[in-house]
Amino acid sequence: MIESQMLKGVIEGIILHIIKNNETYGYEIVEELKNSGFYAMTEGTVYPILQRLSKKGLIFGAYKKSKIGPRRKYYYISPKGRQYLEGFYTSFDELSLATNNVLKKGRK
Repeated sequence: MIESQMLKGVIEGIILHIIKNNETYGYEIVEELKNSGFYAMTEGTVYPILQRLSKKGLIFGAYKKSKIGPRRKYYYISPKGRQYLEGFYTSFDELSLATNNVLKKGRK
């Protein structure tokens, strides 16, 4: 299982990346995360992150009719969110490279 403290530094960027790829709603984001290996992610974890991203102006949401059930709030990335995401990609790549440089030495 991925340690929650490790995840806190990257989960906003990961969720923003999911939203960038296509308009989506909260439950669908949770399922994408679980299918990608983030097994401990729940709606109770994701919805506060979505609210935070929205307050920062990185995403916006709009309610749409659902083919089944009640209306759903779909999320879209904003131009500010796209800019933030580019910085996230760069930072994550640098972190990943530096971490791998250290961990590949003497790990057995």
